[in-house]
Amino acid sequence: MTVLSTDANDLHLTPLDTSQSFSRMVALIQDEIDDTTAEYTTQIQDSILTALRLCEREPFFFNEKRTLTFKTQPGKTWYGQEEGVFLESERDVEAVLLGPHGTSHGASLTTTLASQLVFKPVQILQKQYGALSPQLLPQEIPQGTPLFYTYHEQKIGLFPTPIQVETVCLVCVPARLAEESVHEGDNPWFTHAFDLIKARAKYELYKNILKDPEYAAVSFSDFQEQLQALRFETSRRKGAANILPMRF
Repeated sequence: MTVLSTDANDLHLTPLDTSQSFSRMVALIQDEIDDTTAEYTTQIQDSILTALRLCEREPFFFNEKRTLTFKTQPGKTWYGQEEGVFLESERDVEAVLLGPHGTSHGASLTTTLASQLVFKPVQILQKQYGALSPQLLPQEIPQGTPLFYTYHEQKIGLFPTPIQVETVCLVCVPARLAEESVHEGDNPWFTHAFDLIKARAKYELYKNILKDPEYAAVSFSDFQEQLQALRFETSRRKGAANILPMRF
């Protein structure tokens, strides 16, 4: 397996329960600024969205476009953590390529020589190929050169099931945030950068709404501390020794 931009084997941080992350952050900020009457609920929500839009400019380990490659195994349909494939959501995958991958010659060669697989929902592919049918013996599962891929329970499925060893390249997109997605439970920004976003949102709130420069300075200091911690973790996972400063 080859991993570019981040070391998938090092993804060991324990995720937060993100099912209520946005509302949880709003409640925490309300408590921390002593907003007992919920007077500033709308402004807090707006400050969180502002913080999210600003922070996604910074490339963190969970927010970089990266390429994962692995080898197929004859007769094996599903590929996950055992092969170094770490995916939090099917939205992480921009493309799945099958075939030669000349990474040392640049991405254009990789794209030219590889065939791009087509996504289909898991139910359709299982019905079409019967890959998980209990009536089929392993040797009866249709095998060939994969044409389609699907995503299920953090694994990539290839259909038809590979008949020989091939190289598969997953092109994974950065975790860009849409405003309507902040309430979703699998949002990586709330999983990995909860404290960073909260600190920046409080800074925006104190600076622009509450007009309290002293508390704004404290919140900005907290934000910088959280930012540096995430930069360090990003550099550590990439094996880099230097952390470049960036001002917001």
